[in-house]
Amino acid sequence: MDILLSNDDGYKAKGIKILEKILMEYGSITIAAPHKNVSACSSSLTVHGKVEIKKINQKCYAIKGTVADSIHILTRGILKKKPDVIISGINFGSNMGDDVIYSGTVAGAIEGRFYKYSPIAISIAKKNPKYIYDLKDKVELFLPMIFNKLIKLKTIFNINIPDMPFNKIKGIKITKLGKRNISKKAQINKINQKIYATIGAVGNSIPSNSYTDFNAVKHGYISITPLNIDMSDYEIISKLKKYE
Repeated sequence: MDILLSNDDGYKAKGIKILEKILMEYGSITIAAPHKNVSACSSSLTVHGKVEIKKINQKCYAIKGTVADSIHILTRGILKKKPDVIISGINFGSNMGDDVIYSGTVAGAIEGRFYKYSPIAISIAKKNPKYIYDLKDKVELFLPMIFNKLIKLKTIFNINIPDMPFNKIKGIKITKLGKRNISKKAQINKINQKIYATIGAVGNSIPSNSYTDFNAVKHGYISITPLNIDMSDYEIISKLKKYE
């Protein structure tokens, strides 16, 4: 299997290096990732200028752009053969609920929707995780199942791993996206007659009794959320039909 690996934390990030070693058991790995951390870039494409490409070696490319740039350029310009699957991660920081709107990690998986198998985004739900020494064991809880049973379903799998020791992980849960409250206020500062803003932190998760990604991770489960890019509101569409 030909695997194209990316991540919005950059091609040198710990998470992508850990995942590369794990994935070597599943196929041939090529890395295409931003040259630096570009978190929260979503599916942004650089369409107003040229994107610089740095070939690190035969199997690794550093792109001076976004995650979507990286995958687009490799699959539509550099690689002679299409990859079988796009995998994005391991991101340090959760990508749950409303996060998927902004996430470069999830955007990497979304950009892989055209290829043979279901793309996968993997995150550990802590910006500075403590328990990365046993990430291989955690990933192996779900990766064989996805590769052997689920990968042909043609969806996008968004996976979030709790930051806790492997022996405390209770298993996996198939979940839906949760929701967050509105983000914290931006911090506005005036320096030398110029106005600057620092984007506010994400809002807290909204409690729910259903199987959301937030609930799964909170209770010690690895969350697997199937996503699609169809943002149509079918309930409202049916209500609006009478106005046609």
